[in-house]
Amino acid sequence: MSVGFPAIERPATGKPGWLHALDPRLKIIWLVWVSSLCVLVDGTAALLTVLILAVLPTTGLRVSRRGALAAAALILLTIWSTLLSQGMFYARQPRTPVLTLVPAFEWGTLKLPPLEIYREGLVYGLKQSLRLTAVMLAGLSVCLSTGPERLLAALTRLRVPVAVAYMTVAALRFLPTIMREVVQVRRARRLRTLTPQCRSTRRWWRRPVRALRDEFAIALPVLVLLLRRAETLATSVATRGFDPEAKRTFYPALRWRPLEWTLLMLLAVSWVWVAAAKLLYGLYVADIYYAPWARPLYDLVRRWL
Repeated sequence: MSVGFPAIERPATGKPGWLHALDPRLKIIWLVWVSSLCVLVDGTAALLTVLILAVLPTTGLRVSRRGALAAAALILLTIWSTLLSQGMFYARQPRTPVLTLVPAFEWGTLKLPPLEIYREGLVYGLKQSLRLTAVMLAGLSVCLSTGPERLLAALTRLRVPVAVAYMTVAALRFLPTIMREVVQVRRARRLRTLTPQCRSTRRWWRRPVRALRDEFAIALPVLVLLLRRAETLATSVATRGFDPEAKRTFYPALRWRPLEWTLLMLLAVSWVWVAAAKLLYGLYVADIYYAPWARPLYDLVRRWL
């Protein structure tokens, strides 16, 4: 059983993909690798390469068509919202307007500047959306292909404190629970308030304020339900004698295979190379250290990284 979400979990009758067979430690290291590279690199081509590398493991997931459409919609919404927000509210200079949404408005002493979309903001938004999408896909690949007990074993073997590892796995398990509770509370409210006379009139675009108020009203019962679940979980852990300092074993035991060792070495070497190149270029830009032999490296970092 994997840490999945209701809308994007793999079909129960399908066979697990190849990603499920990989060592969970390698998948966690892969997630850290993608996340750190999204912070280290700034070039659009480099971020696009990281995104492509983050997409590749998703081929090892067996998800339903509904789940794939939900994930694609989430990714497209992230890219569109980031591009639009950064393109409209980009404040750095220089900036070149490419589209005017609202012209300048002047009425007496009131003067409002035009609302425009800037080219530099679109480029900046594209970079941020590539970062967000790459991390999102890497995280989904790890969560949907790894069971909670395997995640706990991997975090423990990676020297993460047992208490922190357990809280991390419990938090991941709470995410689908939150989504199910929201759906159940919304369904219960709809069944209690919906009547045949107002069936065709309860549209959120007709009453946006009321729809927004109803959505906020869902938060309180969901919070109460989650607090009850958290209390039940804490009680069960305490009654079973959970001791973070106790020595524990996991079955089956985690063992590195030759292919996984090779992938781990590739991840380590590539990360060290990118980090060292960015560090040398940063020292050169800051006039701290300059190496004549590293001129091709400086040009590579400036153009692509």
